[in-house]
Amino acid sequence: MSNIEPAVREALSSTLRRPPADAPSLDLALNLKFDYGLSSLDLIMMMSTVCTQTGVPLTAFDEDDIAGLETPGDIVRLLTSKTLN
Repeated sequence: MSNIEPAVREALSSTLRRPPADAPSLDLALNLKFDYGLSSLDLIMMMSTVCTQTGVPLTAFDEDDIAGLETPGDIVRLLTSKTLN
């Protein structure tokens, strides 16, 4: 099993300042900005954490990749696609 989804859940939980126990229950289909209230800086910091945890360099993403991230599920899919290349 990939460690990407749990890493995204843990990073989101941390970014939202929720206890780690909340991570499994976070909805990956909710909007990062409108539902979770993340700013652009929050998203970059979260991506940095996830990249460190999964071994995918943040430099593997361009502006369009980051701009297209609307949900935590989008992050999982993007990271998964980068690990398959």
